This record gives sequence, C-alpha cells and structure tokens, in this order.
Amino acid sequence: MNEEIINPPINNHSILSFVFGILTILSFCTGLAPVPLTSFICFPTSFLLGFLSLIFGTISLNQIRKRNETGQPMAWVGIALGGFVFICLLCVIITFALFFIFAPDSVPTPPFIQNFQL
Repeated sequence: MNEEIINPPINNHSILSFVFGILTILSFCTGLAPVPLTSFICFPTSFLLGFLSLIFGTISLNQIRKRNETGQPMAWVGIALGGFVFICLLCVIITFALFFIFAPDSVPTPPFIQNFQL
C-alpha cells in the first residue's frame, strides 16, 4: 500500500523536438504576414527549425525505445509540425529552381542580372 510509483523520465530530445516544431509553425506563419522583409528572415528560419525538429524527433524516438523513457507524443508532434513545414518549404525551393531552369523568362529579374551569362 505504501508503494511509490516511479515514472520513467521524459526524454530531453523529445522536448526539444516539440519546442522546435512549435517555433517552426510560429516562424512560418510570421513569414506569411504582410510586413515587408519578414519572409526573408522567417522562411529560412522555419526551414532550419523544421529540420532540427525532424532530427531531434527521430533521435528521441530511438532513445525512448532503447532507454524506456517517455515523451513519444511530444516527439511525434515535433516530427509532424517540423516535417510539414520543412516539406512545404522544400517544395517551394524546388519550384523556384525549376522556374529558373525551365522558364527563365517568366521570372522577373533585376536589371543587373538580366545580361549575366554562365
């Protein structure tokens, strides 16, 4: 009756994955705000935070399984949030790269780049 219940510890990497996932969404949504130049700061930041969220989430799931720790829901939420934004921004980057490769005349370029040749 006086048995003490011992809860397994929460994995620190799952907490980091969760926090980076939330920061990824906040940074991505802030980049969509109609404030000048926010996208130049927020989109690369959300790309990096999304990547970190994915990395820490997968590391934490591996450690949770090996060490019998808790924190799986936080790790999965971090992976889902970070992965969603990371894949969205990766698709945008690929789309812009394909525009520059296959339809360079459809992308407006500044005058100092128009006569540039490789």
